[in-house]
Amino acid sequence: MNLSPRALVFFILLVSLSLTSSFAFSPLDNDKDGYPDVVEFRTSSEKRAFREWFAAIAEAQFTAPAPDWTYRDCSGLLRYAFVEALKPKDSDWFAKFPFLRPPTIASPSRVSYPMAGISRSVFRIAEGSYQLSDVEQGRMVGLATAAELMRYSSVPLGKQESSAQRGDLLFFVHPLAEGSSYHSLIYLGNGMVVYHTGASPEEGGEVRLLSLDTLRKHPDPSWHPDANNPNFLGFYRWKILD
Repeated sequence: MNLSPRALVFFILLVSLSLTSSFAFSPLDNDKDGYPDVVEFRTSSEKRAFREWFAAIAEAQFTAPAPDWTYRDCSGLLRYAFVEALKPKDSDWFAKFPFLRPPTIASPSRVSYPMAGISRSVFRIAEGSYQLSDVEQGRMVGLATAAELMRYSSVPLGKQESSAQRGDLLFFVHPLAEGSSYHSLIYLGNGMVVYHTGASPEEGGEVRLLSLDTLRKHPDPSWHPDANNPNFLGFYRWKILD
C-alpha cells in the first residue's frame, strides 16, 4: 500500500485512536450490580478458572497460611483468596503457597488484580450501580467485613447445597456474638468447606477444613447449614461470577 506522507500520518492517527479506545476503561454496569462490566467474568471457562484458583488458595491456608495474609479472620480469608486468585502467577507467587494444589485450568487473565478502573478497591460496601466516583467516595474499598461482602459483593443462591458450586460462599449471623455477628465460609465442593474461626492467631484463631455433615453435628444448632436454621443465611456467589 502506497500512501502519501499526509495520508500515512492520518492512518497512524486512526490506528492509535482505535487502540486507545480498545483498551480504555468502560464504566458500563449493564446488570446494575455495582461492578463495572469489564471486571466481571463472561465465559464459563473464565468463571471456572476463578472458582478453582479461589478455592484452591483458600484451602491451602488450612495447611500453611501464606506469610503475606495479614488480616486473618473469616472475611479476611475470603478477601485474600479473591485477590490472590486474580494476581499473575509467577515463581515468587507460587513460593508463598508450598502446599497449594494448583488447578489444572489456567489462572484468570482477562480480569486481573489490580482491577481495571477500580484498582485495589475491589469490594463494594454500598448499594447502587457502579459509578466512576465509587472509589473516591468510598463505596468501593480494599477491606470489607463479612456482612458487607455478603450484601454488596455477592448474590444469594438460597439455602440448598445443590445450588452451590466450588468457590461459592456461606454466611451465618449471630446477633449477640462478640465482635462481628456475621461469619463466612468458602464452599469447596463435594460437601466440604474451609473457613477461619475469626479470632486472631494470638487468641487461637485458625483455619479449619471440614464437611457440611460435620458442621451439622455442631453442638450449637445455630451453626447448622440447614434451611430451617434462621442463623444460616445461605449460599452466596461473588458478583463478578454472576
